[in-house]
Amino acid sequence: MKRYKVNIVKPASLKTASVLITGFHGYGAVGYLATRYTVSKLSMELVGFIETPMVVDFTSIEDYGFSKPHEIFMKQLDNIGVVALLNRVNPDRRFMVSYIKAFVNVVKMLNVEEVFLIGGLDVRFRENKEEFRWLKTKWSKRSLDAPYFMKGAYIVGPLASLLLALEEHGIPALAIFPYTEPESIDHRAAASAIRVVSSILNIYIDISELVSYAEKIEEMEKLIQSMQLQQSAEKKESVMHT
Repeated sequence: MKRYKVNIVKPASLKTASVLITGFHGYGAVGYLATRYTVSKLSMELVGFIETPMVVDFTSIEDYGFSKPHEIFMKQLDNIGVVALLNRVNPDRRFMVSYIKAFVNVVKMLNVEEVFLIGGLDVRFRENKEEFRWLKTKWSKRSLDAPYFMKGAYIVGPLASLLLALEEHGIPALAIFPYTEPESIDHRAAASAIRVVSSILNIYIDISELVSYAEKIEEMEKLIQSMQLQQSAEKKESVMHT
């Protein structure tokens, strides 16, 4: 039967309480960007992956070899163990039930005590100057000094599926939703999510590269907009003198 399943290729154990960080290619690709950057900056080690039910038709060359769609990384820090599930693609919706089962198995196999989910929230929902919103399963004891997620607003995609599964399995989980432009690839929002999670866990992750990249993209966008406005003005002037 075709299904997702966990494959641990390098058995490893963490010496302290551990957390798991993950996200997906949702609004702003915030969850994916934040997870990938965390893996890189913490120099995390590949310990396994979640096998896909279908043959994979893409890969990339990484320090450890060929990449896979759903990779499991691990790092023991001074005060906490960190596990990251890097989803290079979103799970196949046809096999979402088996993906959720595989995810829960990862949590149990690696003795994860808390899960951090990272997503993006449409900037049109922003009410004041808040940077992000958050929510948690009823098993989490966390409380953040930021607005809670809006009642009635839908969370969609694999992150929503994981939230429901974690609630059902009694696993403490916290979800962070930085505001983002839905159609963009938002490095600044990813930096915001990392800042929040690292602060909660009392660990240091340098986000300067993400912020710098975001600033360069913003400068390019402003330049393009300026050029478009100039071209539009020149076109109008040309018509007026025809």
